[in-house]
Amino acid sequence: MASRASSEGTTPAKSTTPAKLPVVGTTWYRRGPRYWLRRAGFGCAALLTAVLVCAAAGALFDGLVSGLPDGWREASYVVEGAAAVVGLAWGWVRGRRQIRERLADPPTPAQSWARQRDARRGAASGVSSRGLMLLMLPLLPAVMAWWLGTMCAATFVRELPSEVGARRAMAR
Repeated sequence: MASRASSEGTTPAKSTTPAKLPVVGTTWYRRGPRYWLRRAGFGCAALLTAVLVCAAAGALFDGLVSGLPDGWREASYVVEGAAAVVGLAWGWVRGRRQIRERLADPPTPAQSWARQRDARRGAASGVSSRGLMLLMLPLLPAVMAWWLGTMCAATFVRELPSEVGARRAMAR
């Protein structure tokens, strides 16, 4: 079942083969059990990764505030908890807004692969920012909650923007 964004006046030609997309491969075309297994597997892996990273951030924060006096420690827990809730909501809203923008102008299959390739190349810059992460340690749980909200919003959508772009490209 495709969304309205991808089905607007598009009828895929029978002679063309579906393009392979990141995460879902060619299963996006028929959306059968293999497609839903891939989407569920990706969603579960993304959630597990996010939960583990958020738990590590919480443990680091707990280690940071464990030396504070009781009153200050409780206050820091309350402030950090509130910041994490705000970060989670803000990340969810931002992620949904990005999905809406990408659905309005969906990428072609080639653009989807280029975006994934560019994201992998940017991983080295994450290693160089470890010092910055140490400076941000007091804010880390809130930042990780924001990241969790953004990731959940991007993962749990009815149809990926790359699928919409591939359907439109196939219709041309």
